[in-house]
Amino acid sequence: MSNHVLVVGSGGREHAICWKLQQSPLVSQIYALPGSFGIGQLGAKCQSLGTDAVDAKDFEAIAKWCKLNKISLVVVGPEDPLALGLGDVLQKAGIACFGPGKQGAQIEADKKWAKDFMLRHGIPTARYESFTDVNKAKKFIRSAPYAALVVKAAGLAAGKGVVVAANVDEACQAVDEILGQLIYGQAGATLVVEELLEGEEVSLLAFTDGKTIQAMLPAQDHKRLGNGDTGPNTGGMGAYCPCPLISKQALELVQRAVLERAIKGLQQERIAYQGVLYAGLMLTRDGPRVLEFNCRFGDPETQVILPLLDSDLFEVMQACCSGQLERISLQWRSSLSAVGVIMASAGYPEIATKGCVITGLPAANTETQLIFHSGLAVNEQQEPLTNGGRVLIVVALDASLRQAAARATKLAAGISFAGAGAQYRTDIAQKAFKMAPAPSLSYKDSGVDIDAGDALVQRIKPLSRGTQRPGVLGGLGGFGGLFRIKDLSYEQPVIAEATQGVGAKIQLALQNELYDHIGYDLFAMCANELLELGAEPVAFLDYIACGKLQVPLAAQLVKGMADGCRDARCALVGGETAEMPSLYSVGQYDMAGYCVGLVEESRVLPRFDTYAAGDLLVGLPSSGLHCSGFSELLAQLTAAGVNLRARSPVGGDHGLSLAQVLGTPTRVYVQQLLPHLQAGEIKGVAHVTHGLLHDVERLLPAAYEVALDFGAVPVPEVFGWLAGQLQLTPQTVLEHHNCGIGMLLVLPQASQLWRTALPGAKVLGILQSRAAQATAARIQVRNFEEQLEKLAAPFGGLGREQLASELVKAQPLPATAAREDCFENASGRRLTRLPARYTDPILILGTDGVGTKLKIAQQTGRHGSVGIDLVAMCVNDILCNGAEPFSFSSYYACGKWQPQLAAEVAAGVHEGARQANSSFIDAHLAALPLLYEPQVYDLAGFALGIAERAAILPRLEEIQPGDVLIGLPSSGVHSNGFSLVHTVLKRAGLGLADRAPFSERTLGEELLVPTKIYVQALAPLLAQAGHGIKALAHITGGGLSENIPRVLRKELAVRLDANRFQLPPVFAWLALAGNIAPAELQRTYNCGLGLILVVGPQQVEQVMQQLRYAQRAVVVGEVVARKDAKRPQVVVQHFDALLARSQQLLSLPRRRVAVLISGTGSNLQALIDASRDSAQALHADIQLVISNKAGVLGLERASQAGIPALVISHKDFAKREDYDAELTRHLVAARIDIVCLAGFMRVLSAPFVRHWRGRLINIHPSLLPKYPGLHVQLQALEAGEKESGCTVHFVDEGVDTGAILLQAPVPILEGDTVDSLTQRIHLAEHWAYPRALALLANGSLALSAEGKCVSKPNQIC
Repeated sequence: MSNHVLVVGSGGREHAICWKLQQSPLVSQIYALPGSFGIGQLGAKCQSLGTDAVDAKDFEAIAKWCKLNKISLVVVGPEDPLALGLGDVLQKAGIACFGPGKQGAQIEADKKWAKDFMLRHGIPTARYESFTDVNKAKKFIRSAPYAALVVKAAGLAAGKGVVVAANVDEACQAVDEILGQLIYGQAGATLVVEELLEGEEVSLLAFTDGKTIQAMLPAQDHKRLGNGDTGPNTGGMGAYCPCPLISKQALELVQRAVLERAIKGLQQERIAYQGVLYAGLMLTRDGPRVLEFNCRFGDPETQVILPLLDSDLFEVMQACCSGQLERISLQWRSSLSAVGVIMASAGYPEIATKGCVITGLPAANTETQLIFHSGLAVNEQQEPLTNGGRVLIVVALDASLRQAAARATKLAAGISFAGAGAQYRTDIAQKAFKMAPAPSLSYKDSGVDIDAGDALVQRIKPLSRGTQRPGVLGGLGGFGGLFRIKDLSYEQPVIAEATQGVGAKIQLALQNELYDHIGYDLFAMCANELLELGAEPVAFLDYIACGKLQVPLAAQLVKGMADGCRDARCALVGGETAEMPSLYSVGQYDMAGYCVGLVEESRVLPRFDTYAAGDLLVGLPSSGLHCSGFSELLAQLTAAGVNLRARSPVGGDHGLSLAQVLGTPTRVYVQQLLPHLQAGEIKGVAHVTHGLLHDVERLLPAAYEVALDFGAVPVPEVFGWLAGQLQLTPQTVLEHHNCGIGMLLVLPQASQLWRTALPGAKVLGILQSRAAQATAARIQVRNFEEQLEKLAAPFGGLGREQLASELVKAQPLPATAAREDCFENASGRRLTRLPARYTDPILILGTDGVGTKLKIAQQTGRHGSVGIDLVAMCVNDILCNGAEPFSFSSYYACGKWQPQLAAEVAAGVHEGARQANSSFIDAHLAALPLLYEPQVYDLAGFALGIAERAAILPRLEEIQPGDVLIGLPSSGVHSNGFSLVHTVLKRAGLGLADRAPFSERTLGEELLVPTKIYVQALAPLLAQAGHGIKALAHITGGGLSENIPRVLRKELAVRLDANRFQLPPVFAWLALAGNIAPAELQRTYNCGLGLILVVGPQQVEQVMQQLRYAQRAVVVGEVVARKDAKRPQVVVQHFDALLARSQQLLSLPRRRVAVLISGTGSNLQALIDASRDSAQALHADIQLVISNKAGVLGLERASQAGIPALVISHKDFAKREDYDAELTRHLVAARIDIVCLAGFMRVLSAPFVRHWRGRLINIHPSLLPKYPGLHVQLQALEAGEKESGCTVHFVDEGVDTGAILLQAPVPILEGDTVDSLTQRIHLAEHWAYPRALALLANGSLALSAEGKCVSKPNQIC
């Protein structure tokens, strides 16, 4: 059967109707009048007629055209043609019309008639009155016995003629506008004032033939422009279906009491009706109530309902038009949800921005992803353009409503409108989740258990106490420790540092439960390395990373470290445990250690200058394999099928397994060697960690050579077993293993130390001078192969196999990353002299990692900034102890050694060290394919600082109620809580390459913004006597809730005021997308405060003068007495409201800003920087720079930032008004919202100022109204003022007389000159201008009709 159908309309609703109709086998041709580009792209069946074929307003012509083209059915989409009688004309011509006649359309077109109709037929609705007189309407509103706050134009107003007022005054204002001013034309000549009902709105559409009525699936529209139902009413910003908010019982009630009563009422009033009857419902506590009826498909409900309809739409429509709907049983796609997100052009609903090129549209619709066009056109190049207010709708279908919503939002985020951008909501369908809300995500849900970390600390505290020694201050519990040098007897102490790992040996330990063994190994590797420098190990830190923290296992690891510390008389002072489920699998661990030692400067090793021919090369026996070569070794043993749990044939008759023999801990040589090192009896030391030959070479200057003779040096059996089992060559064993020698010493020729004081020591060789022209190897080996051959014989003998090298090439140390206190020893190792200015110096050690933020870097291929994060996390912690950071070391372990990647990471570490004024000491590099995937790496950092004992923070006993909290802003998420970030991304269906919902950058770029380093901000302040700072709290893991209490006594608490600090939009988005409760957000993230200072009230202003503008510091709260020990120690007032406002802002378009300049543009640069720092929440972008002078520095700044810039010279215009009109022309063309003057040396004309009223701001370098005009600093100094500053103000027609948005005071200091004062005011300007622009852009401040600056703290425009 062949049917031709005409669809009247051109929007997204009609696109969806055509899309569904063309699926019917009963339809051969579909015409759309006028149609759209999208409809024309549906396929051969569909044709858009445009405006030429027939006049859409000439109903008789439409009927005639239908006759000529044999149209079987006309489907009318919009309400206007129905209200004007198109249905009647078609019916009279014998053409079936899906849509009622003029009488039936009254149910939508005349709201007074519709309300009276409902009243006549007992259909539940809100109480109401209708009016044609403004005064009577307002009098009724003020005196009504119910909340008469819903004001409606009785006629058609394109879905916008309804105001739901917040109060009586707003309702009366709506009366003035709709009825008094007729802003909707004659549609508002009659007004309906209704009772305000409370509840959720639901749209229930139904097919009807005038006798039978069958409901479609319920849907929910979202009328307001912004998230959280904020902003003006629109035609609809999105919808979803089915809507679970209405119960089955309520649907049955609506069928009986609303739909069926309406159809019976129409029959009783002899009004023929076929098509769609749309009931807009409010689900009140008293049951469903009808808000309004519509006589057609809803838009955007249609776009989410029809994709779920399984029945043939043409068949259903035909049945409606022929009175046979009772024969149809509607079929719906089960277990499927559809969510549609409308994308609107800038300025909607007030204006439509047309002509913007649209990019990112999917190539075609799919089964689960649809695009319907509402106001979209194409240009000559066939590029899609915006062509209306609502431009398109993206629809996603999924079995999960939550996933459908996430996918639709993500799809919208991937589509861009050039220029002014797009508006869309990101909370479509969120109301449905109130019924079955997504579990509120927490950090623990992402696989990180903060409580487990606390439990581990409590478990290992006794282990730490058992290692205490003179010099240790405080106890375990933080990320680092404190050590007092004066408690030791050093005269010219030098600080030595060692960072090490245990390589793949940890894999052996984990698989065979040798946890304490491997912990001991870690300490031994670090302590033995310090001996190479001649240093005494005094303090040790550990870093443990894992996929899931298993407290008993981790405690055993730390027990092994503590055992090593006791054996070396070194203190275990702290550590860091990082639980990273997205980086490590459950059961997978890695470790790094850091040991600090002290040595007299005269005893620093090696002393190559004292070497002489005849010196002895002495070897101390190892305990076994120690930690070298395990990655390749374990891989080969696994490939050979060796069972490491089997009893070992070597290692003594103790019944040990092979794993236990191979895993024998590394020997610690500290007590054996330290007295002799301090006595100066040893010239050089090398710990054998990478193979005997390699480490002998490290100890041997180029002018010497040596022959190693194993004739009297026994090789342990285990090396023979390895060689035989794996068929290794002797050379391979020498290159990869210690061969029984754990430590190498260079002793004077006459020394008897090796005989008398070093048990097991053997002379391996005698140093010989090497001829300059010599070509033979510097290291010869004798009698080793013979020994090894005998040992290997029982296990298969020697072979020809070799092991791949596990050595990674050390990266050159950056010359710029060293302080003047740092120097290098003879082998190129860096050490630190203790500055003479300290009288009682305390070493402060800190360690941390970057967490699963690394996963973001690895997934995006952006590795350059995580090194800065690493340094920041460590140095900010030791800064909180009052330390001046001196040095930094790092640990880098990866699955596959990639030099370029490692160099990129290292560059970030070096940059971080530079920012922290720290010497970069060393990096331990390890390629561990058994632990990590090829593209995966982990980082650990270790920072060392020094403080005078009297200056150590926190000063807990001095902190009192009334002390003030000063906050330094964060740069974003910093480096904590990323496991939760990954979980939120997954829930939201977003990838790291997707545009961030809160900025113009990608999510990957935003999340990788490095942690702020606060050293340069605070170190000068901490160095000042009487600075007044009692404590510093670095806000890291645990967020505000758990970091601030670290600097409080139990009887104290703090009260923060969220209205005083900025919440970066990334946190608002995380909370929204992850349904993260406000308390959990505070417990996990910094929430915009990277570091908190506790300051005595008398010193607050002194501190703020140094930090307010340079660091954007703010007073955020105060210390209070804690009256109830059960109450939390951190209370953040107004946080929920701040979070709600920030989330509301996410859905609103960013403001487009132009900056007018004449010179250097330093304030322009401040605005650019702030607009590109999402943490400042500017909600605006610099889109255009205009200068009246060519060649100025400001133009170069714009160019470097990639901002379009114009030079429009005032000299080219005869009149000021003509010049300003040209400015306006360009500003309007660029769709500019706000104009900022930044050193624009022109007086603007009155027409220009009036045109941009409330959107034109300037900054002036004085505290207006004092000193307007020029030379203001000179005037202030000559007048003897104590204070100057700057003012951001609206521009009016006077000179610096506009309403003030913001002022930044600057004190005038004794001896100030014009230049010195100007420089400090510039700093204040660079703070004030971006802050004022943010307040204007987010709607917190505005210009009133009276010309005053008014605050709107609860409204975001």
